[in-house]
Amino acid sequence: MKKTSRPLQQQALLQRSLKKAIELYGLKFDNKLDELLGTGLKSNTLTYLYGKRVSGILNILALNSVRQFGGRALFVDAGNSADPYLIRREADLRKKDSAATRKLLQSIEMMRVFTCHQLTNFVTEQLPTLLLKNTKSENPFKFVGLSGLDFVFSEEDSPKREIANLQYLIARKLADVSKDRDNGVLFVVASSEQQCSHFLDYSDVAIEIYYNKRNGRDRAALIRHHSQRGAELEL
Repeated sequence: MKKTSRPLQQQALLQRSLKKAIELYGLKFDNKLDELLGTGLKSNTLTYLYGKRVSGILNILALNSVRQFGGRALFVDAGNSADPYLIRREADLRKKDSAATRKLLQSIEMMRVFTCHQLTNFVTEQLPTLLLKNTKSENPFKFVGLSGLDFVFSEEDSPKREIANLQYLIARKLADVSKDRDNGVLFVVASSEQQCSHFLDYSDVAIEIYYNKRNGRDRAALIRHHSQRGAELEL
C-alpha cells in the first residue's frame, strides 16, 4: 500500500505546487498593464481602475479569469460597458474553436444595475449571500468585476454625503469579499471614469489610465501598489 500511495501523494503535491505557481503569477491584462505591474494581479486583492480610458478592460479581465483559472466570472455592469461582442471576438481569436468560445461566454455572467441603490444593495446584501455556497459549487465564481460604478451616482438624485456613504459601503464590502479566502473568489476588480476616493483607500492596486495630450496617447500610472507605486508607462 505504501508503494502505491507514494506516487499519488507526489502527484497531488505537484498539482498543488503548479496551482500555487499560477496564482503567484496572477490574472493578466494581456496588454502593457502587465508590464507596468511586473506580473498579473495577485489573488485575494481588490484592484481599482479609473479614468476616461478604462472602458472595456473588465471585459478582457473577466474572460482571462475564466481562461486562466476556470470557474465563472461575475460582471456587474453599472456603466453600460459590458461588451459581449468584444469578449466573443477576443475568445475567437485565442481559441479558433466555436465550442470552446461558447463555453467561455457561458462562464461569464453579466448583471446590469441602473441606480446607486440597486448597486449598493447587490454588493452589500445579495453578493455575500450569493457567495455563501460558492466554494461548494461545481463551477464557482472566481472573478467579480464592477464596471462604471460612478455612472449610477448623480448629485441631482442624491446629496454628496449620501453618495460618499454609499461608495464607502461598496468599497468596504468589495474589499472584504476580496480578502475572504473561504468564498472561492480570487480576484475583485472595480472601475470608474471619475476617481472615487473610498476605492483608493480600500484597493490593493489602483491604476489611473489617462489621455496624454502631448502625444495623443494613453498612459497608465500606478497610484497604489505594494512595490511599484508611482510607475508609469505609455499604453
